[in-house]
Amino acid sequence: MTHSACLLLAGDIGATKTALALYQTWPGQPLRQQTLQNRAFASFDALLLDFLGQGEAAPVRACFGVAGPVMAGAVHMTNLNWTLDARTLQQRFGFLRVDLINDLVATAMGALHLPPADLRILQPGEQHAGGAMAVLAPGSGLGEAFLVPHNGGYLPCPSEGGHVSFAPRDGLQSDLLAFMRARQAHVSVEQVCSGLALPELFAFMATREPPPDWLQAQLEQADVPTPVIVQAGLEAVQGGRPCDVAVLTLRLFLDILADEAANLALKTLAIGGVFLGGGLTPRLLPLLDQQRFLSVFTRGTYRDWLARIPIRIILNPQTALLGAAAYAADALGTRS
Repeated sequence: MTHSACLLLAGDIGATKTALALYQTWPGQPLRQQTLQNRAFASFDALLLDFLGQGEAAPVRACFGVAGPVMAGAVHMTNLNWTLDARTLQQRFGFLRVDLINDLVATAMGALHLPPADLRILQPGEQHAGGAMAVLAPGSGLGEAFLVPHNGGYLPCPSEGGHVSFAPRDGLQSDLLAFMRARQAHVSVEQVCSGLALPELFAFMATREPPPDWLQAQLEQADVPTPVIVQAGLEAVQGGRPCDVAVLTLRLFLDILADEAANLALKTLAIGGVFLGGGLTPRLLPLLDQQRFLSVFTRGTYRDWLARIPIRIILNPQTALLGAAAYAADALGTRS
């Protein structure tokens, strides 16, 4: 394998799939891009070898956004039994430099490079140049990060805020917390606000609103219940078969997301705005009631301040991949 000094490799490594892209210049279009299913590989090394083996030239620099906390250049992924080490990858593949960053750091970095068409404005708010920004991304888990002003630009900062304790905001959510506590010792926000959480939310709502027989049959046949629940709720609000339990489940999820977005905005003083990303948020747009979401978001002592924070939904599913490429280019001073 011949290494090329002008090639940059970016990756977005999630719990179920990994997206990789090879760039000659950044910003720019990738020379080659591919999404691979993690279950087909025993390790990330095996996956990366499969991708690099398809090209004649290999990059000498790389940055990977990874779903897990990065400590001293290494990470054991939160929802996948993979361990990555920057130094090991550098030595095995002959990279000049490897950066491992949290996947939400990559998403935060990528959000800065999105055109207006890749963002949906949920609350225009007031623009504050140089203000901190917060990022939440419910996918398989719940990722959180924030951006702070630094040297005329922004520095993306990691967070494991999705694993803080869940605090209910009303009677329904108090009942949800009691339901969850009966199943596990600690209930985090991620366990009630993520793709992995949706089956638990559904089970809770099913104690109040029994699911129709057709949905129960689909769930029994499904390997992964979350897509079935999401599809049932979306079809119901778009004129398909009624399914109150699925709709109520997804609305509960969105209420929790709105409240946690306000929590993160307050903790980071995100006057620059809040980005909502991940796979679930744009998928649930037909169910998202803007007025309801904002009424949950703008609460408490600082409700007027929260009402002035811009909120944007990330529509581009490649945002973390773009952020990994941008991070690598910035780290090496190679940005065009």
